[in-house]
Amino acid sequence: MLGRNNILKHFNNVLNYSNKQNINAIYNNNNNFNYNNNKPRMHFSTLINNNNNNNNNNKKNEDEINKFFKDYIYKSSNYSLEQKKKLIESFVLDSQGDNKISKEEIRNINISPISSDILESFIKIRDDLEKYNCQPTTTTTSTNRLGEQLYSFDTLLGELIKENLKSHHKLYCKPLDIEKMEPKIWRQIVDNEAVHPYENPLNPIDEIKQRTGKNRTCLVLFHPLLPNMPLMSLYIAFTNGIPNNMQIIENNNSSSSSSSSSSSSSSVASSNIDSAIFYSISSLHKGLGGVNLGHILITKAVEYIRLDKPEIKNFCTLSPLPRFKKYLSKSHPKFVEHIKDRASLEEVKPQLQSLALNYIFKEKSKPNRVFDPVCNFHLKNGASIYRLNWDADESEKRIDESYGIMINYLYEIDKLDSNSKNYIEKGIVSTNQIFDNQYKNNRFL
Repeated sequence: MLGRNNILKHFNNVLNYSNKQNINAIYNNNNNFNYNNNKPRMHFSTLINNNNNNNNNNKKNEDEINKFFKDYIYKSSNYSLEQKKKLIESFVLDSQGDNKISKEEIRNINISPISSDILESFIKIRDDLEKYNCQPTTTTTSTNRLGEQLYSFDTLLGELIKENLKSHHKLYCKPLDIEKMEPKIWRQIVDNEAVHPYENPLNPIDEIKQRTGKNRTCLVLFHPLLPNMPLMSLYIAFTNGIPNNMQIIENNNSSSSSSSSSSSSSSVASSNIDSAIFYSISSLHKGLGGVNLGHILITKAVEYIRLDKPEIKNFCTLSPLPRFKKYLSKSHPKFVEHIKDRASLEEVKPQLQSLALNYIFKEKSKPNRVFDPVCNFHLKNGASIYRLNWDADESEKRIDESYGIMINYLYEIDKLDSNSKNYIEKGIVSTNQIFDNQYKNNRFL
């Protein structure tokens, strides 16, 4: 097996090859594979045949690879997920289910400056494979329905996407503006909003205007090669102080961070605004799974806001705890069974707050990593835990996830690097004094 560095050195000349031969890719239907998601990832063979007699075959493979990626989006546009999976499978596998395209031949595409259609196909193929794999199934076991080879192919495409997208000087953000963006662009933003889904996604114009109106905006991450494919979205509210509930954000409320969840509809005067609140960040394509562009979007959002609104002093989030209720269902099942309605929820408020404080600060998924994925994301980016908020979001989605509890994460610009380094290297969780007091004074911990 060749090492990764040798593979990278070996390929340097394929991407922009002009395909003048009419070579058709061979598509064969193959049986599905069952794959245990806990097994080690299998990768394409990295053996390289240096026999000069095979040069013509290698050239044919190069042509077929370029043709497949360039044609995929158009060719699969009207296909079902099952048909798309078979199309991808026939490209990767021969009739015996073995790899007919090697890992290094595909990686070769990435050496020259990549074309926009091929990069878009990388994302679209991963998106389709993920959607196929997540379809409801009659089996009760947790399996990867793609099979080992397609799982490895998906992993490889993820690596190539990451190598092409994760560059600060190329990625840029701009505001969501339905007057300046084509519908096919803002439609992707609306349809893939994960944290606070649109109430009327079929006719979202009024809601878009509300989310991007006075004292609110949405910044969207793009790459120059993909001007019609928004990558991530970040919704921001500009407030006076750091809010402790979603009603303040939704109503542009002028109350301070200590306000109760009952809020008036009066908007914040521009002269009083001092905080930018990141209340939703979403990846807009399943094909970007594992690529982790969120920290780049937040960094660029801070840069954008500091230029556009120099009066902003605080950069903070109002974030969900998406796995908290599931965690409690396993760790404290009898406690969860007791909570049947709003009245019973209020009865256990002190105990539930204690469990939430311990969950967010102490519970680990592995050594030096907090269990909660949103908390882990922000700590890696250099934020600190600012405050736990009770009754912060009464929406059905948030009640079902975390009983309405949310967390503020504070981004202090001069501490980001040190906070991030301490967490990544030592597992040190940075906290603010407000959270420290909540944790220290809670009598159930």
